[in-house]
Amino acid sequence: MTGILLLWLALSPVQTTSGSHAPVVQQQHQHHDSASAATGNAALVRNLPETIRSVIRSSGDKWKFNRHLYQFYAGRHYQTVWTRSGMVTELIAALEAAYDEGLDPQDYHIKEIRELIAGFPLTLDRQALYDVLLTDAYLTLASHLHYGKVDPGRMEPTWNPGDDLSYSALEYRLQNAIATNRVAAVLQEMRPQQQLYGDLKKGLAKYRSIAKSGGWPAVPEGPSLKPGDRDPRVLFLRKRLQVSGELSSSVQDTSKAYSGDIVEAVRQFQRHNGMEPDGVLGSGTLRAINVPVDRRIDQLRINLERSRWFLNDLGSTYIMVNIPDFSLNYVENGTRLWNTRVIVGKPSRETPVFKADMQYIIFNPQWVIPPTILEKDALPSLRRSAGYLAQKKLRVIDTEGHVVDPASVNWNEYSASNFPYKLQQTAGDHGSLGRIKFMLPNRYIVYLHDTPSKDLFQKSVRTFSSGCIRVEKPLDLARLVLRDSVKWSATRIKSAIGTGRTSTVVLPKRIPVYILYLTAVPSGEELYFRDDVYNRDDTLIKAMSRRAPEIKSGAASL
Repeated sequence: MTGILLLWLALSPVQTTSGSHAPVVQQQHQHHDSASAATGNAALVRNLPETIRSVIRSSGDKWKFNRHLYQFYAGRHYQTVWTRSGMVTELIAALEAAYDEGLDPQDYHIKEIRELIAGFPLTLDRQALYDVLLTDAYLTLASHLHYGKVDPGRMEPTWNPGDDLSYSALEYRLQNAIATNRVAAVLQEMRPQQQLYGDLKKGLAKYRSIAKSGGWPAVPEGPSLKPGDRDPRVLFLRKRLQVSGELSSSVQDTSKAYSGDIVEAVRQFQRHNGMEPDGVLGSGTLRAINVPVDRRIDQLRINLERSRWFLNDLGSTYIMVNIPDFSLNYVENGTRLWNTRVIVGKPSRETPVFKADMQYIIFNPQWVIPPTILEKDALPSLRRSAGYLAQKKLRVIDTEGHVVDPASVNWNEYSASNFPYKLQQTAGDHGSLGRIKFMLPNRYIVYLHDTPSKDLFQKSVRTFSSGCIRVEKPLDLARLVLRDSVKWSATRIKSAIGTGRTSTVVLPKRIPVYILYLTAVPSGEELYFRDDVYNRDDTLIKAMSRRAPEIKSGAASL
């Protein structure tokens, strides 16, 4: 199944009920405010600001404090923050509920805070530490919910979507939440509000419930099963698919026949995992079936994290490409209007993850071989045979735009770095770009385009390009982005292509294009997992497991 982003791209806010993995800590501090809880001594209360300053300075390395903690307290002249027990109750509940977001409450000092609460009343130093730990947990959780725990720039060097909420604005919002006693509400507002995020959380809760109940059984290895076969492994397969929901658990069938509902359940599983739904239990399908539930939980956690990286940046109209799903979705005014299949870069030439604005399109584009393909493909082929030019319908063009006789060029003399010509392919159905090219200027020289290789769209795994994104239905996409059903109707677009002339049309309004990497996404009540085609999941899983809190790069430091 392609286009699995289609249902969750309706960006209406989600109403979710957070269910923590652990009970909210007993509120032993309920009848104490944070100043009087120490000793009730007025002189001691006056000494708290200086003690807080001292705790921050002396304990920062031990606790790995959020680097914005110092600025936060300095702006308050090191006065205590958590002076109302209700705010503490709300914060502790939010820290525990971080588990439901795929985050780890231990990143927010939850164990140490519980221990301090259990020790009330506190000495001056421990009272200061208590206040500092709560504030640090509050700042760090808010940042993780809004920006993500892991800096995306460290995981994806090409990443560039920016959030319109600066850290100073975020800090102001948090200060205001404390002043107005809206701690829980503001933390709730920090996380993405889109349907995608809420549905991923539901999926995470579902798979954790499956894990808590013992997971699912492995299906033994064996020969491929085709409809009509009989095999004792069918009993294991039936139980496995009942646990994950592709097969109804109400039917207790002990037959070894691979037919009927079990075949349809396998087809559904294949759709959920980006495979051809042929109903055959081959090696690829069996391998996916035997992925442990804990691995699926990790996938959901890291894709919640990836969602935090970009969901707060989305406007109402955009194009979204999901690399592992090989899909493109067009969203206008918050509603998904259209989707299509795409082809992305092969693992040796990965499509980068980034955001850029689509600004214009080119009809009948003439392809100029980019540096990477020039170095890895074109020049090596030309050194072997000049017939490569005729085969690819390429012309050699000099810096003044003149066509050069290829026989006059010593191909062994040049590399991609010193090549003084460009290799240009004429426009037409034979061209690598097909008939339409969608331009979103970026430093990676990556764009969307048509292709003559239409048969490749029938493949379930579509990693065939050199980094650019090939679009299955480019004429439909052109009609959508040109936004003029009269001037640029389907007939008018075909007519412009039919002239054979290269022409450029500027879009009436730039459209943001997000090229993303999501290996788990929901669609309504269904969850879809995709192969990690560029092997990026494990690195992010490890980063999410590190204790030290990470703050979005570019945020103001002290």
